[in-house]
Amino acid sequence: MTHPPTPATAPTPATAPTPATAPTPALAPDGLVRWAALGWDHPAAAELRALMDAEIKPRYAAYGPRPHLPPPPAAAEIAVTWIAFTGPGEPVATASLHALPGDRWEIKRVFVRADHRGRGLATAALTAVEASAAERGVVELLLQTGVRQPEAAALYAREGWYRIPPYPPYSRDPYSVCFAKRLPATGGAERGSHA
Repeated sequence: MTHPPTPATAPTPATAPTPATAPTPALAPDGLVRWAALGWDHPAAAELRALMDAEIKPRYAAYGPRPHLPPPPAAAEIAVTWIAFTGPGEPVATASLHALPGDRWEIKRVFVRADHRGRGLATAALTAVEASAAERGVVELLLQTGVRQPEAAALYAREGWYRIPPYPPYSRDPYSVCFAKRLPATGGAERGSHA
């Protein structure tokens, strides 16, 4: 499905600065991609998350139901969702900045469509979310992946993330693998604040 990228940003608190730092353009099969800061509920974001679910969920099917995992975030909990679009408007990569309780922040749903992998889009998506977090004064970001996603763990380690014990709300999940990364704060917002 083709989506025209729109300039709209995700719902953000009134005191949070609007993300302004777009990732460096990366190559797609049909040329450069364009990055847009959009909302969690944007159709392109929903499309990419559905593709991610279709790819990842079968890896964990053998573990059975995992009712202790948190539900998907609400749109109001997402500060920004970065999406890469090809020239024709096809969404191909995404990552989001999610506010957790206790002034903690995490990166959610880093995903690149299979036919666009190997071009630096996952790294660019991480960099975009890290920059958006730093603009808000966040000094440490968290993220969660799983034991059946070794390629994700390798990406995070390569990009300067370090392993930590699973944090709430994933601390009861034996299959979660969690990471953290310290950021240089560059924004004028109160450090770590999302209020």
